Amino acid sequence: MLLKYYQKLDDAISYLFSSINDEKKLLNSYFKKNRIFYVDIGTNEGSYLDFLTHFVKFKKVVSFEPIKSLSENLEKKYKNLNIHNYNLALSNSCGYKIFYQYDISSQSSLYVQNDLYKSIKKLKKKIKVKTDKFDKIFNTDRTINFCKIDVQGEEVNVLKGMVNNLKRKNIKLIKIELSFMERYKKVKPNFYDIITYLNKFDYKLISISKIKYKDQKLLLMDAFFSIK
Repeated sequence: MLLKYYQKLDDAISYLFSSINDEKKLLNSYFKKNRIFYVDIGTNEGSYLDFLTHFVKFKKVVSFEPIKSLSENLEKKYKNLNIHNYNLALSNSCGYKIFYQYDISSQSSLYVQNDLYKSIKKLKKKIKVKTDKFDKIFNTDRTINFCKIDVQGEEVNVLKGMVNNLKRKNIKLIKIELSFMERYKKVKPNFYDIITYLNKFDYKLISISKIKYKDQKLLLMDAFFSIK
């Protein structure tokens, strides 16, 4: 019993804290002291937005969160940031999809978890969520200074849904999660597809952060792509 408990604790700790990297210096050097238009895709409870508020100045914030209760909380929590929040999931199509909401909300996804981390895969409920495309919402040539994409397996489809903005280079800096192992059923590691796809539009990999490992093998990392 004790060994089983330890394994669960070790799984959770290794997932959450296997690598911690400070992004503040990178973002400060990129944005200087300029006010930015920031888009957060997969905002969840707003932990990354909390991080940014300590040193980034915002002109406008647009967030996307498909879990209704979290979406409503974001509106209240960040009302002083000129935030516009969408209670939907971004993808490469418009319609409705089944969304798997897990007890650890940050692991919620349009896909079912596999057994890579059994201790964090407890399903809370399945819900039907609206899906939309980035290009349908951002359909002008307005500059987006920074876009973060954290969508648990849907990264490639989100990028495909913003193809027009990528062609026009409206988004100046993109942060996205690269995966090197399968974590969700029917979702292959995305690192090669993401790098190749963004390179087509002259977005180059400029930095990485938050590298995580599983059994001494690379699991995932956050990557920054820029048109500079």
